[in-house]
Amino acid sequence: MKILDQYILKELVSPFIFGILGFLIVMLPALMFNLTDLIIRAGASVQSVGKLLMFNLPYLTVLAFPVAFLFATLLAIGRMSKDFEIIAMRSAGVSMKRIITPIMITSFFVSAAAFAVNEFVVPMANKRINQTIQEIVKNLSKPAIKENTFFQGTEGRWFYVKEVRKNGLMKDIFIFDKTKEGLPQVIQADQAHWIGNVWRLEFGTNYKYDRDGYIDYEVAFKTMDIQLTLNTADLIPEGLNAQEMSTKQLSGQLSDLKKTGGPTNQVEVQLYKKWALPLASFFAALIAAPLGLIFSRMGGYVGVAFSIILVFVYYVTLQISEALGNFGKIPPFFGAWTSNLVFLVVGCVLIWRMDRR
Repeated sequence: MKILDQYILKELVSPFIFGILGFLIVMLPALMFNLTDLIIRAGASVQSVGKLLMFNLPYLTVLAFPVAFLFATLLAIGRMSKDFEIIAMRSAGVSMKRIITPIMITSFFVSAAAFAVNEFVVPMANKRINQTIQEIVKNLSKPAIKENTFFQGTEGRWFYVKEVRKNGLMKDIFIFDKTKEGLPQVIQADQAHWIGNVWRLEFGTNYKYDRDGYIDYEVAFKTMDIQLTLNTADLIPEGLNAQEMSTKQLSGQLSDLKKTGGPTNQVEVQLYKKWALPLASFFAALIAAPLGLIFSRMGGYVGVAFSIILVFVYYVTLQISEALGNFGKIPPFFGAWTSNLVFLVVGCVLIWRMDRR
């Protein structure tokens, strides 16, 4: 390795490490907020919450890699340019492309590491998250009930509760019941409360429908007891399902869906995202290197500010394109890769223009 490469890489190491730590420090409180139901309402122990945080670290680290590398690149290039080191290199005949070559090579290895973590460590960690949540729910005498949200039981029932009062009384209950043979039944009740581990419904009606969708019969009741066993997946934080599978498993799911004629957009987007997200470090470096040079004279704080702006742009673009891909408004590939492609085009243009100066 040449002295120039070693010098540039040395400039990247410290801000990259601090970038990862800073990202995790910012994200962990947000994760704690997502786990509020388990921590407060479900009474999860400190040990269980600690496990959930620990098992979430691999996925958060995958997200942190591109953010940290972008931050490190902006600061390293900015610092060297501010101290006229870049000018000295250019005066010695070193092109801008040669200066950023060690950065791009390093970003490739960082991307490879992120892919490995996302492919092998994250699925195992997320399975442990599910197991931990199931253990928590098993120990609950009364599962946490969310207002204005449909949630699934394990016996073919879907539940909806409009209001949960502080005394535990539940108002305006709707139950979609598929526990019996034939067409599903619908149960509506004015209110319900816990009797041990059983819901006691009060002042309601049980409806059964024929095959044409008309009410076959309806029976009013004053009280009805229903055993409630929640599907523990309802308490799992959003966005973990695809992360529980490797690329091979996700490809298998996609193949099965195509055979059955089922909707494939969401699975395809997640499959492309398995590659796009880890490779974000490479594209972040591609745009950060020329930007660090352009704005270097404005001070070190500009690198931090641009890091925040670029991360915001990247993830907002990713969220929008992912949603469009899921609903079939754009091809699934672009649903996952739009952010990377935008950074690629802008980065190449900036490098081309800087090298012409």
